Amino acid sequence: MHRSSIVLEGMADLMDALLPETEEEIPRSRVRLRKEDKDLIIEIEAEDTSALRATLSSYLRWISAGMSAKKAMEE
Repeated sequence: MHRSSIVLEGMADLMDALLPETEEEIPRSRVRLRKEDKDLIIEIEAEDTSALRATLSSYLRWISAGMSAKKAMEE
């Protein structure tokens, strides 16, 4: 099993935006989101490195989109 974690400091408010993605099945991967104070922690487990890379790439794109939307709303 391969694992990776992403810690988004001060970004716990992105959890609601990312939560629906955890309900979608990503082949050979499992994802868990959790909050610690104001931080969002994304924990990924995958059966192989290809699945881990694909899952990380997907979540990084969704995080980027969420951060862009948040920034646009703040302006």
